[in-house]
Amino acid sequence: MKFSWKIFFSTVVITLVIFSVGGYVLIQALFQSTYDRERATALEENQMLQYSFVAYWNTTVQDTELTRENVERTARAMTEGMADSRPRIRFSAPEKRILFDSTGAEPDFGLLEGLGADQRAQMLRKSQEGYELQTASRIQVGQEGILYLESIRDITDLFEERETQYGIYKQWMTGLLAVQSLSSCALAAWLLRPLRRLSRVTRRIAGGNLSVRARVESRDEFGDLAADFNHMADSLEQQFQELEDAARRQEDFIGSFAHELKTPLTSMIGYADMLRTQEMTQEEQFQAANYIFKEGKRLEALSLKLLDLMVVKNQELTLRPVNTRWLAGDIQGLLQPSLKKAGLSLKVVVEEVLLLLEPDLMKTVLLNLLDNGRKAMEGRKGVLYLLGRREKDSYVFYVRDMGKGIPKEELSRITEAFYMVDKSRSRQQGGAGLGLSICQEIMKQHEGRMEFRSTEGKGTVVRLLLPMGGMDEKVE
Repeated sequence: MKFSWKIFFSTVVITLVIFSVGGYVLIQALFQSTYDRERATALEENQMLQYSFVAYWNTTVQDTELTRENVERTARAMTEGMADSRPRIRFSAPEKRILFDSTGAEPDFGLLEGLGADQRAQMLRKSQEGYELQTASRIQVGQEGILYLESIRDITDLFEERETQYGIYKQWMTGLLAVQSLSSCALAAWLLRPLRRLSRVTRRIAGGNLSVRARVESRDEFGDLAADFNHMADSLEQQFQELEDAARRQEDFIGSFAHELKTPLTSMIGYADMLRTQEMTQEEQFQAANYIFKEGKRLEALSLKLLDLMVVKNQELTLRPVNTRWLAGDIQGLLQPSLKKAGLSLKVVVEEVLLLLEPDLMKTVLLNLLDNGRKAMEGRKGVLYLLGRREKDSYVFYVRDMGKGIPKEELSRITEAFYMVDKSRSRQQGGAGLGLSICQEIMKQHEGRMEFRSTEGKGTVVRLLLPMGGMDEKVE
């Protein structure tokens, strides 16, 4: 069952129960109040008739003998003296002998049993004509005379009025339920409108449109639900985009890897076939063998780089305190021959602190970045910079070159495996596009990060942020 139908039926049922019970209780309370007044009136009427009978007996009969004639004469005189109404009364002797009866009802002496002096008994009777209140009392006439007086009061109108009220209330309830049903339908439709919109948005997202979002139109629970749904959709879209990017990077990785293998293998097979099938001079044989050797070394370097990348991703680092100035000096010594050959110089300005590092891997990061700077400045004169300093809770290395720079649209992809900005130049320089991927993994292992800022024609700055790791004391 739909939630809108649940709202409809629940509101209708609740309204029906509340108003039915409330109406019944109200009508019954009014009826009971009127019925109690009628009973009190019947008791008063019976008492008045009792007093009237005694008064008429004392003035009219003046005899203590309770005969049928005396009782009937007194009763008639009493009733004729009541001009407004003629009461329905019955007088009986103790031996259940009727002395006078103007009730027109069948006698029932059960009400008289056990009735004492100054007591009155009352009962509700249902007759063919309707409902009657029968009230009984005992009259002391003279010293020894005893009579029983029964008076009957017709209260049929009271019960008919109650039935009329029930009928009116049923009609009123029918109209109320009709109005309530329409109101409940309209209310359910209005309240659940945000849910229907959210359902449509959900179906569109399920259909592949991840950019659609629900409208937040209120600050109630539905508004919170729409906001939470949008937040979930944002997360899903981001994760889906990341999965697409990961799948694309994987495809690029496989394609680039196949290409990197295919190119040297094609050259090696071609030159090997020439050596095998053709007559060649000694110089030509040397050149062919030299090509095979260089391409073989290139494949060796590629396999070692891939091995390094796999090892870095899966190994657990053992960190130890490393002096940043010692690390920078060691790197400067390692790069000195290649920089001198390229006509470049390296300027090192490093604040001396102790950091928790794996020194060999951090050397790999800095050497890769500085070597990339050297390649970017090929054919130019200038200075490479290696800077280091504390910044807030981190220690930051800066590697800066004055090379040709990296296009802005390439910056987000330069750490992908096999990705090269200038593929032909990179291959000529012995690169395979794995260096920055390895650097990125090493920085992740150190809980750090690597940031790039580059301007075409002016150079690139790489910023390495490393946590201090509690080793923030300056080395003296």
